[in-house]
Amino acid sequence: MKALCWWGKEDVRVESVPDPSIINPHDAVIRVTRTAICGSDLHLYDAYMPAMEQGDILGHEFMGEVVDLGPEVRNLKVGDRVVVPFTIACGRCWFCSQKLWSLCDNTNPNAWMMEKMYGYACSGLFGYTHLLGGYAGGQAQFVRVPFADV
Repeated sequence: MKALCWWGKEDVRVESVPDPSIINPHDAVIRVTRTAICGSDLHLYDAYMPAMEQGDILGHEFMGEVVDLGPEVRNLKVGDRVVVPFTIACGRCWFCSQKLWSLCDNTNPNAWMMEKMYGYACSGLFGYTHLLGGYAGGQAQFVRVPFADV
C-alpha cells in the first residue's frame, strides 16, 4: 500500500509499505477514504517532537470503511463506515470508565518515556511520536485500529 512516511525534518514521502493486518482480537483494519492534516502534524514535520523514527506513517485524522475484523470485535462489521479518533483507548481501565479516553492506561506501550519527559503519560495516538505509542497513522491506504470495539 502507499503511505505518507516521515523521514526527518521537513522530509515526508509517499512510500510503499506493507499492508496492516489483524494482530489482536479487538483489532480492525480499515480502508482509508478520507484523511486530513492539522497543526499537530506540523510539530512532526518541523521535528519539534522527539522519538520519531524514519519511515513512521503520519496522520491522525481519518475515516474509512472496515475491511477486516478481529474475532472479538462485536460492534462493527465489514463494510461499516467509521471515523477514527486521534486517541486509542482500551475501554476497560479506570480512565476509560470515567470517559477520560486520552489518559487510557493500556494503549501507550511507551508511557514510561512520556512520564520521564513530562511527568505524566497519555494514551496511544495514531500517526504520532513513539512517546505516544508509535502507532501507524491514517495518511495511508489502510490502517490497523487497535481496540476497535471501544
